[in-house]
Order: sequence, then C-alpha cells, then structure tokens
Amino acid sequence: MASLDATAARNQAYVPRGTNDVDAILKQDDADPSLQRYKAQLLGAAAQGDRGDLSDPRKLVVTEFRVVFNSAAPDQVFHLDTRAGKDHLKKTGISVKEGSEYKFRLSFRVQHEILPGLKYVNRLKRMGMKTAADELVIGSYAPQSSAHVFEFLRRDWLDAPTGMMYRGTYTASDKFVDGDGRTHLEYDYPVKVSK
Repeated sequence: MASLDATAARNQAYVPRGTNDVDAILKQDDADPSLQRYKAQLLGAAAQGDRGDLSDPRKLVVTEFRVVFNSAAPDQVFHLDTRAGKDHLKKTGISVKEGSEYKFRLSFRVQHEILPGLKYVNRLKRMGMKTAADELVIGSYAPQSSAHVFEFLRRDWLDAPTGMMYRGTYTASDKFVDGDGRTHLEYDYPVKVSK
C-alpha cells in the first residue's frame, strides 16, 4: 500500500508555493540584512517601488514584436501594446523570403507583481494543418517600468523554408502564458513566404 501512495504522490501535478507579491516577499525575513540585499538584487527596480504602470490592469504588456533578418532586409516591427497595433499585425502579417535567416525579438513590460515562468507559444498552420509549434520558457520577471527584451532564437537564426511547395501564406498564432496557466496575450497573423 505504501508504494501506491508514493506513486500517487509522484503523479500529482506540481503546485507552486509562495507569492508573486513584491511587498510580501520583501517583508519576509526582514530582520536578515543579507537576505534583504539578495532579494533587492533579484527584484531590481521593483524592490525600490517601481511596479510599472499601476493604472494599467495588465500584468504583461508586449510593447514590440520585431522580426530581425540576418541580411540587409529591414526589420519588420509591430507594436502590440495597443489594439491598433495588434490589428495592424493581423492585417499585414510578416513577409519572409524563402531561405532567409530571421529571428523574433520581443520587448515587454511586467507590471504589478512578479510574473512567474512566462512562456511564448508559437503555432504555424497552413491550410488548417499544423506545420510547426514552439513553446519557449522566457523566464520569470519582476515588475518594472522599462522593457525586458527576449530573442528567439537567442544565439542562432531560424531558416525560412525553400522550394515551391513551401511558398505561400501561413497563419501564425502566438500567445504568452505564465507558470500559473494564465494567458496574458494572444494574437494571430499571416506569414507570407515568397521567392
């Protein structure tokens, strides 16, 4: 019977303990100066009271979605912090030449409290069939007014497909989900691969 209990315990989903509230974290163990210095270093600007725009209820604000090319092609930039910016991306989409090398650069702000285990999920479909899927853990971030920047791929480039079979229009779906399973932003846009 003990082995069944141990197996059941291992199969239970991990439930994170603790809080994402910066003030609560700073108040814990406040009698230990070295621990307070360590927490201030980890929390950065949030430890000094910078929690972002408190009048904006969003915890995550993606300010910019940028496609960067490893060539002379100009970057394609979309501002996703407004409805108009998301509509512009949905209408125009991104265009890549077959065989080109590119990457995504995301600029975002975290507001109010710590955002744990942020993930960027990207799905690519063509004619209703899924062709690619990526799920990347971006990390955990403390709130601050200035933007965080994340590049995908960090040290390499993505390769656009080549050949007549791969040219055409795809539909990409992106979303940002935190470690607690909350979706903070979701959007779709066309991806055109041309000769």
